[in-house]
Amino acid sequence: MSMRNRNREAGFTLIEIVIAVAIIGIFAAVISPMVYRHLSDAKVSKAQSETETIANAILSYYKDVSRWPYTNANGPTGNGIDRVITSNTVPNAAGSGADAGARNWGTYGNAKRLGDYLYYNNPDDDSGTSGYDQANQDWPTSGRDSWRGPYVDAYDFNDPWGNAYVVNTRYCPGGRYTGSVRHKVFVLSAGPNETWETAFSDGVTEEIAGDDIGYVLAID
Repeated sequence: MSMRNRNREAGFTLIEIVIAVAIIGIFAAVISPMVYRHLSDAKVSKAQSETETIANAILSYYKDVSRWPYTNANGPTGNGIDRVITSNTVPNAAGSGADAGARNWGTYGNAKRLGDYLYYNNPDDDSGTSGYDQANQDWPTSGRDSWRGPYVDAYDFNDPWGNAYVVNTRYCPGGRYTGSVRHKVFVLSAGPNETWETAFSDGVTEEIAGDDIGYVLAID
């Protein structure tokens, strides 16, 4: 066998390796944007689906106990909650070109965990995982106007970008808002750019803006 044939059988030449790497690089350059776009689209679709799921869970809660998730006192009574949040990881900045008051989704008034209403039956101010037990439940668990949860699968959960969903429950019927112009109640994610663009209390347009992702829960 010739030296040339023995060298070929021993492995690839440097030129062949360089060509193979170049071809792989070309394929990666072509495919990567497509994969990234599909992953990004999948996150948006997931967030949209989850906002609707949260809205339906809140509606089920309301149907059962006849109150929206804005209570915060023993009994439970009161309407002292402005926003409910699905975790403590809440964006607090407004995006470029945001509608008026958009930052309020992350900062306004009194916020409370949505899980206190939907995962635990503890909507008053002593709610939370550390103090939860059967004796501390606030709504009755049998009979009329009883809590039949949990309505969600976890106490804490986030959107696909790792941030909380926020619901402006101050505008639910009977909520803390006392103005004359009623507002839509949204379940909202700050979306891929992780900043808010949707107006918090715009009584004129009240549309989801920018790359925010949401679902209308109620219009009073």
